[in-house]
Amino acid sequence: MKIFYWILATCCAVSLQAQDYSLDKKLGAENAVLVEQEMGLYKHDSLQWLIHSVGQKLVSRLKSKPFDFHFYLADSEEPNAFALPGGYIYITRGILPLMQTEDELAGVMAHEIIHVMQRHSVKQMQKGVLTGLLKVPGNALSAVTGTNIGNVLNAPIELATGTFMAKYSRGHEKEADDFGIQLAASAGYKTDALADALDRLSKEVEVLTGEAEKHNYFSDHPYTPSRISNIRSAANLYKPVKSAPVCNSQNKFVNTFDGLCFGPNPDQGMFIDSLFIHPNLSFSFIAPSGWVQMNKPTLVATYSEAGDALVGLRMLSDSKTPRAFGEEVKEKLLKAEGVVIQQASDTIVNSLPAYALRFRSQEKNDTAFVDIVWVNFRDHVYQLVAIANPVQHTAARTSLYSFKHATVAERKQVVIHEMKVVSSLKGETLQQVSNRSDNRLVPELLFLFNNTDSKDKLPQGKAVKVVVAKPY
Repeated sequence: MKIFYWILATCCAVSLQAQDYSLDKKLGAENAVLVEQEMGLYKHDSLQWLIHSVGQKLVSRLKSKPFDFHFYLADSEEPNAFALPGGYIYITRGILPLMQTEDELAGVMAHEIIHVMQRHSVKQMQKGVLTGLLKVPGNALSAVTGTNIGNVLNAPIELATGTFMAKYSRGHEKEADDFGIQLAASAGYKTDALADALDRLSKEVEVLTGEAEKHNYFSDHPYTPSRISNIRSAANLYKPVKSAPVCNSQNKFVNTFDGLCFGPNPDQGMFIDSLFIHPNLSFSFIAPSGWVQMNKPTLVATYSEAGDALVGLRMLSDSKTPRAFGEEVKEKLLKAEGVVIQQASDTIVNSLPAYALRFRSQEKNDTAFVDIVWVNFRDHVYQLVAIANPVQHTAARTSLYSFKHATVAERKQVVIHEMKVVSSLKGETLQQVSNRSDNRLVPELLFLFNNTDSKDKLPQGKAVKVVVAKPY
């Protein structure tokens, strides 16, 4: 057994020596605002305390500290953890149920800390270029610059499709794995815990998709089973120091998960099939059947798989009337080449006062139809946008004009699924705990989240994670 903690300190110190960190800090601060706006931060006191405490414990073992590290819970149901330049680390609520021990959580977080320290995220973000999704004439988009519609068509959709997340190369991931193991060990955590977490994550993806990950020799991203094998081999080189964990017992660790939202968060509204309902803001609308759905704190959108049509809505400032918003955009359109305004007038949308702007944009052989409607609803103005080619225009426009006050029956459809921590009775099996707690998890996920076989007899008082449904 060898202890090579000095390698971590030396490698990080050498790679960071005499470097200018202003770019890291600038990119991190700017994109942290985007994450909060487009993904949202999740409020959960005990879990926020946990990730902050574990994160700071890990950071305290770094010899060089060029960044102030910040640790956040991201309001996403997707199992993920990611880092922004400058020390912004995000753990999604979707990955937390998979964590069995503090060691596993620390392994994941140490990996992300190394991405920051080695400036991997800066290198990847410098390579990335945000591109518009929709195949509509460019002059239609430039004509409305400054009205937030440009943002509707770019950053939020890029976030939804996952391109915002850094896709690290094999070399970067291996470096983060190797140095992350050393960092975790230097803080007293098991060196192979990250492999356990990755193995469980891979199994969850297989349960949810029905397919195991396939090995692609031409991919620049590492194959998960290979990563797991490499981590287990490298873990044997390091011995964790003796250090008290943040949670003084396994049950205390598991109990921090109590009340965690599982799946879609109704606080942000939710799609139920094609119907979108926002119970807090009390509106609903119907998305075209079969379209991709996206829901973020500042934007709700749905778009065709071919990328030739989109419907989106967001809340604007209430400092202007719908007409004022619409007339401002109309003035810009009058100066735009290839744009034909077809409607610019006050209107009514499902009994709600509104202003509608409808125009056609022609660029070479491409035509786009655009509807923008500003609706006055419950002391706020909502901007509704439908952009489509001629084939998809009717479906997009019908969806836009379905915006209305949500009915009581619609709001009653919204339920929240929460993680509940239940204490087992002596000799119970996991399935028996599930039955008496009205658990809604499928058996495969129940066993995965608790790392327990269905036939195992549980000791009395073991903290078990289940998911229950509650009216919202």
